[in-house]
Amino acid sequence: MLFTWLAMPSAAAAQFGHPLDGQWSGQWGPKEKPSRLLLNLDWDGKTITGVINPGPSAAIVKRVTIDYSNPSSWAVKLEAEGKDASGKAVSIVVDGRLENIGAYRRILRGTWMQGSQKGEFVLTRN
Repeated sequence: MLFTWLAMPSAAAAQFGHPLDGQWSGQWGPKEKPSRLLLNLDWDGKTITGVINPGPSAAIVKRVTIDYSNPSSWAVKLEAEGKDASGKAVSIVVDGRLENIGAYRRILRGTWMQGSQKGEFVLTRN
């Protein structure tokens, strides 16, 4: 019985799944005129796939890499391809750090580069 009781906290923590899996919301860009962000990421057991700002002008996540070497703050690089206002392909590169890894409402913050525009971003897992 003691073993069952001790195993319960680790089983509950395992239910969260991959730290990036889920829906995220936030913003990026200059503080005086930020752009709203919605990010849906899915973990299939091997890779992370996703969509930035789901809808007609969605950007598709092409690659996600995570540096697990620092367990208190994982470095995350996300690469995606979207379209600008004229419909031309635009590259999106996100470099961030995952915070509050043990909590459900994690935070991902860092630098967002979309085409030639660069700014800071903050996303919270919903």
